[in-house]
Amino acid sequence: MNTAHHKPGRVLGLLFILPFFAYGIGSAVISSLLEGADPLSQVIEHRPRYVAGALLLLLNSATVVGIGVRFFPIGRRHHPGIALAYVCTRVMEALLLTVGVLFLLSILHLGEGAQGLDASGARELLTLTRLLARGNFWAYQLAMLVLGAGSVAFCVLLLRSGLAPSSLALLGVAGYALLALGCVLELLGLPVGTLLSLPGGLFELGLGGWLMVKGFRPITRLAAA
Repeated sequence: MNTAHHKPGRVLGLLFILPFFAYGIGSAVISSLLEGADPLSQVIEHRPRYVAGALLLLLNSATVVGIGVRFFPIGRRHHPGIALAYVCTRVMEALLLTVGVLFLLSILHLGEGAQGLDASGARELLTLTRLLARGNFWAYQLAMLVLGAGSVAFCVLLLRSGLAPSSLALLGVAGYALLALGCVLELLGLPVGTLLSLPGGLFELGLGGWLMVKGFRPITRLAAA
């Protein structure tokens, strides 16, 4: 095995897998506190938990930028334009996700001002809380739309260069296309995004695991041509 290709592949593989835990756990924590009839009280009562969840979401944003940056010096040897576009895709994804986290953190400030309000004021804050949570939803869907649309070319690069197995790269092409479609449908009010995101999630987990074990292939189709 060529260790020069294995080391960056192993790090990149870890970066592909880490977001599933960071975003998955962070999102579950925050969602559990925002559910119910009085989410503001829940957020204030469990402030450390809520902040910890938000920090995990921010860790996810940092990690996805790391994926693009880490892949760039590898991808530019085969197609500089796609490699640069992939970095931009991941940066845009991270920015949109971060905007969503800022919406969620704004709910903390609403909770601090909710003490002592009458019923009318409490209802207004509850409505604003739901709007901020919805803003996070929109930011997430737009981030995944950018990721899906911008990552199809990344998978084509993997396929053409031979950096990863063809079957895995083809799964990525289909998975990211379905992810983008699912986000559009979610934004139109059709709740099918989770189902359509499964192939893309399977690709990222599969690619991450494969890279951690084997790294990138040292001899590629473009290099051998």
